[in-house]
Amino acid sequence: MRRRTALGLVSFWHLAPVDIAQAASKSGASAAGVGSAPVVAAPYVSAQTLLTTLLRTHYLPAAEAFTDQADKLHRALASSQTPWSSLRPAWISTMLAWEHLSAVAVGPVLERRALRAIDFWPTRPAQIARALGQVDLAGGRVIDMETTGASARGLPALEWLLFRHTGQSAERAFASACAAHVLQEAHALAQGYAALAQAEREESDAWALYGEWYGQAVGALDQLRIKRLVADTRGKDSSPWARGVSGQTRASWSTQVRAIERFLVGSPEERTLAAQRGQLWPVPGSLDSLLLGRGHIRQSQMLRTACAQAVRAVEAADPTKARSCQTAQRALANASALLDHMAGAVLQITLGFTDADGD
Repeated sequence: MRRRTALGLVSFWHLAPVDIAQAASKSGASAAGVGSAPVVAAPYVSAQTLLTTLLRTHYLPAAEAFTDQADKLHRALASSQTPWSSLRPAWISTMLAWEHLSAVAVGPVLERRALRAIDFWPTRPAQIARALGQVDLAGGRVIDMETTGASARGLPALEWLLFRHTGQSAERAFASACAAHVLQEAHALAQGYAALAQAEREESDAWALYGEWYGQAVGALDQLRIKRLVADTRGKDSSPWARGVSGQTRASWSTQVRAIERFLVGSPEERTLAAQRGQLWPVPGSLDSLLLGRGHIRQSQMLRTACAQAVRAVEAADPTKARSCQTAQRALANASALLDHMAGAVLQITLGFTDADGD
């Protein structure tokens, strides 16, 4: 189902509008859902509405939350009186806000190459040490993060400094500069998502863009499965697990899989509100709303089931228990395979390669 395109992007074939009456005629069809409430076909939603809703309900709030947490971290580091160890919770909150925003990387996160600028992993402790040796405290020279290698800055570098160092003057100065750079990127991302949400598109352009985002969601499942749930020893002195230096590996996995779940079927809180209507109504802006808007009731239920299994398995995974990680990988692979199948067989999306694919 996947093929390379000239630009390495995902292309989306235009879908013929589904007659609302035809979709409504399928609303009586039942599927094995959560509880006894039936899954039903939902009103047809245009691609432009789908994108705008997803941006306003997920990406904009997530970008704003990340900016807010990055600002708190930066202000805390800017104060020389703040005890070093007390800065760690602010880093954890910023990191988790970032995971929530970037799990399904679309729009400005991709355009700005923010994954590299903010979250190059594994970090390189030797390069951080070299950068610390070049900090000029006496001369008052401003530390330029743009000339610092990606492997010695961003959230992973801050993690190494905050959890493996004691906060000496050079360390504090360099960490403050790292946090300022993260905050600068956060502001740019928030502005980018705001502009994206306000943009008007032709329906065909909106379908093409959503097709790219769909491919990124598949890639997010694969990234979590083959890169995050596998130990990586390239960091040498660093932890073989992402967020392992801070002990936040499992929290990171959980945040990522929950963000992917949000893209696909909505968050648990949103689904609870929807269920109060007396039926398993789709969360606006989710892939589920697209499926049910076209009367694909069976596929909707399959998606919900695969998501639930993936979330349960990932949240039960433990870096110290290989079998639990393998179980989570299988659940993620099943969800990815389902999306791969639905792309071509149901939605007529052609998937291109993402960062999760090998050479």
